Amino acid sequence: KILIFILLGSSQYCDAFITRQLTSPLFPKKSFKISSTRHLTTKSARKRFLLLAQFPNDISFGGSEEDRNGPKIDWLKPTLAIAIPAWVGMMADPILSLIDTAFVGRLGSNELAALGACTSIFHLAFQSFRATTMATTTLVASSETEEEKKRVINLSLMFGFGVGWTMLLFLMKLGPWCLARMGVASSSSLYEPAVSYLSARAWAAPAVLGLVVSEGAFRGYGDTLVPLISSTTAAVMNLVLDPILIFPPIGLGVAGAAAATVLSQVGAFAIYGYYLMKKKMLFSVPLKSKSRSKGRGKSRNVILSILGANFAMMAKQSSLLLGWAYATAKATRLGKEHVAAHQVALSFWLVFALWLDGAAVAAQVLTSQSRRVRSNLRSLSKYMAKLAIWQGLATSFLIYILGRWVPMIFTTSIGVRQHLVSLMPHLALQQVLTSLTLVAEAIAVGGKQFSFLAFGTTLSTLLSVQQIQRASSVEQIWSRGIAVLFIGRLATALIAISRLLFYSTDGGIFTAATETKREDIK
Repeated sequence: KILIFILLGSSQYCDAFITRQLTSPLFPKKSFKISSTRHLTTKSARKRFLLLAQFPNDISFGGSEEDRNGPKIDWLKPTLAIAIPAWVGMMADPILSLIDTAFVGRLGSNELAALGACTSIFHLAFQSFRATTMATTTLVASSETEEEKKRVINLSLMFGFGVGWTMLLFLMKLGPWCLARMGVASSSSLYEPAVSYLSARAWAAPAVLGLVVSEGAFRGYGDTLVPLISSTTAAVMNLVLDPILIFPPIGLGVAGAAAATVLSQVGAFAIYGYYLMKKKMLFSVPLKSKSRSKGRGKSRNVILSILGANFAMMAKQSSLLLGWAYATAKATRLGKEHVAAHQVALSFWLVFALWLDGAAVAAQVLTSQSRRVRSNLRSLSKYMAKLAIWQGLATSFLIYILGRWVPMIFTTSIGVRQHLVSLMPHLALQQVLTSLTLVAEAIAVGGKQFSFLAFGTTLSTLLSVQQIQRASSVEQIWSRGIAVLFIGRLATALIAISRLLFYSTDGGIFTAATETKREDIK
């Protein structure tokens, strides 16, 4: 095979193919050593060699039956290395909310109710842009050169800051209108503390968008330790600053809680900025005119990719947020006991969803790095499916056990407790479905199936809304509407993964872009 490729005269393919053969079990490492990569005549061949050199020792490229079923790769270590710090870092957001709630609750019921209305506004405003993290992760991880990675990070940060300042102006100008839509009229006793909190917290918008982009950039490199450091810094700063700014002698009240959150998020972004510069992840355009013109052309393509990925993921996230909002609105119309049970169940469910999402982060990063090789992608998909099922079963069992005490811990109302007792089995049974959905969507996002996921998720949300409309109790909202939402999302993600496997290649030498040349060589 090597002689045939040499005779064909294609040095790029030849070098890459020889490299694969030299790293196969046919050439044991003890008897064959490569001291340098200068014998590889093309940059891409050298890059292929370096990538192959990093593969685990138990990957084999021979022709045995075991190999034809896909390479045997140990996915456990890279999964844990990414998932555990990501999971701890993602817990920072609910911790920030809990800290604010705990301190503001001491100011009085009006301040606490105002915080609740403002939190809903910021959740809808900021969480829809959390999709930027997933888009940036995939774009960075799938970039082939270091220059391309830096260009993606640079342009994504510019996009994030632009959106952040736009969001700041929107909240400052239309904040009272948003509060009115949440039921806080100008004549309400909640209006003054709500406007005070919203006006102060809005200044965090540019930092928040910078945070989500930076988190995606580091995830794209497979680094979840820096996001963990940043999230921990934000939580500690908020814990320290809240009592200082809320209570006397400064005594800013509810505006002090907002100011503490803003400062903690700015501090967290400063951590990202420090590591971005330290690790040289930012890109500066060369001063030469030729390089600058080439950079403009590449930047234009990257900008289109960033905009397409971000808008598709934001459409997906927005449809989900609207679906959850409709479920809450339906529960509200059913009665206070139904909406109270729904709120407790949703808060309880979100904690475990964050737990399950750690594996999804690892799935996305690893898929972005192996999406072009069908055997690696198939191996990773199988492993992640097993992991999703096992962690879903473990979570189901945990919820089933905790479900006995949750109603008594969260409420004293007998009616709400009865609804929660009925809801807990549904939450427990849906954990495997939720786990599979989050992991499958992460694999699809890692494979750049952005638009397909956005369309499928929007359709799933519409089907879910139809089921929620017909619900006559909070139990039916979860057993029908929420279940349909996740079934639709899982089906969409599985179809997207099938598309990804279809367009990937059988080996690491050829990519989809060189498929025609591959046929010519055959």
